[in-house]
Amino acid sequence: MVKLNFEQFRLPIGVSGKNERTGDVRESFADIVYMSATGVKAHHLAFKIYESNGAIEYSDEEVTLIVATAEHYCTPSFIDGLKRQIENNPDNKQQP
Repeated sequence: MVKLNFEQFRLPIGVSGKNERTGDVRESFADIVYMSATGVKAHHLAFKIYESNGAIEYSDEEVTLIVATAEHYCTPSFIDGLKRQIENNPDNKQQP
């Protein structure tokens, strides 16, 4: 399980990544999942993201779909912001 926060999503500004901008990407990313990914699980995930408040847990399968969708349909800045959130959040460290 991984906690992600699409309501306060941090996007790096520029390739150096020194500066960031925080914004609410719930609707825009949920729309991408809804319009681009396929299957009932993608449908459920799109609404889960859209209706989320703050950081919520996503299953490993959901995270795989989120990352794959982002890598195919989002900007490099969004992809890097997503990867940073997955890698740097202490709640996201896998338990032994």
